[in-house]
Amino acid sequence: MLTRRLFGMLAIAVMALPSAALAEDYFEGKTITWVLPWPAGSGGDLHGRLTARYMEKHIPGNPTIIINNKPGGSGIIAINTVYEQGPTDGTQYFYGNWSPSAVIDNAPGVRYEPEKMGVVGTAGADLAFMVRNDQVADIMALKDADFIVGGRGATNAIEVLGNLALKTMGADFRYVGGFGGFSKIQAAIKANEVHAGHAGLPGYVKFFGPDSDVAYPLYYHQQFDIDGNPMPKPEKAYPAEVPTLYEAHKALHGAEPSGKYWDAYKWWHSSLMSAATAILSPPGVNEEALAIMQQAFQDVTKDEEYLAEYESSIGVPPPFNSTEQSIQILQTFRDMPPEVEEVVKEVSAL
Repeated sequence: MLTRRLFGMLAIAVMALPSAALAEDYFEGKTITWVLPWPAGSGGDLHGRLTARYMEKHIPGNPTIIINNKPGGSGIIAINTVYEQGPTDGTQYFYGNWSPSAVIDNAPGVRYEPEKMGVVGTAGADLAFMVRNDQVADIMALKDADFIVGGRGATNAIEVLGNLALKTMGADFRYVGGFGGFSKIQAAIKANEVHAGHAGLPGYVKFFGPDSDVAYPLYYHQQFDIDGNPMPKPEKAYPAEVPTLYEAHKALHGAEPSGKYWDAYKWWHSSLMSAATAILSPPGVNEEALAIMQQAFQDVTKDEEYLAEYESSIGVPPPFNSTEQSIQILQTFRDMPPEVEEVVKEVSAL
């Protein structure tokens, strides 16, 4: 059930729609900054820059969008910057993974409250577990106690999902966080400093791909809808022979996945990873500017040229959410069932 606050936010999203004339004038001649939590050249940086370039075309007045890469703190530094220092005139936004588990867990350094930020839009994520080819047999046999998974940080939303999946599989692994993004993780995989990592589709395509002789997706994280029902595997996202986590579990254990980790995994995937990437403004942003940006983002997600370029350069575009869906997720993400919260806190402490 939507809260009164959420109804208010939805009302603002509708009432704040500007006239065409006002929208045309607002951003004309201005420069907008997007603060990204990834290093330049990472998978997230690629789709952030691509989306920004098409946003320039769809924002009336055609302002320039510049990218400020601010990695560190599992993405927390970038979003803290926008939350605390961003101007309220609509000229600065956070673009990236907003780490809801870090917020829920009161992780060190978290000073932002996502529900107080303006929501431009959100998108889900296609993810896979990348494993060095020389380690696949051991991890599938669940026998290598020295198996090292490199990651961005245990409270990062991608890492929570990935580590819940490993716990569901019954894997024996050691998690090492602190890598700024998948560009750093893949380098450690290639150097054999770590044996695996949780990859978004852009990172997989850029750094490995189906013909890599170093690492390959052990399984793919199947999308779930908001009610927790599995969705069909997108065509061309990963090679056809790559199984879903569900299929990999059945192949390994001869049974469907179940238990507390699987239940938490499904909730996390359907409730939060459906909005893994968010474009957020500072609190108190100008409502007219926010409404213009919201409309521009929705226009970008329907732009055939953008979708084609995304697929050709990065991979299958992610599932995008409506403005209303995005606001709902950001306003209700703390409503986690107690049994799920307990498990999430466990993996967030790895």
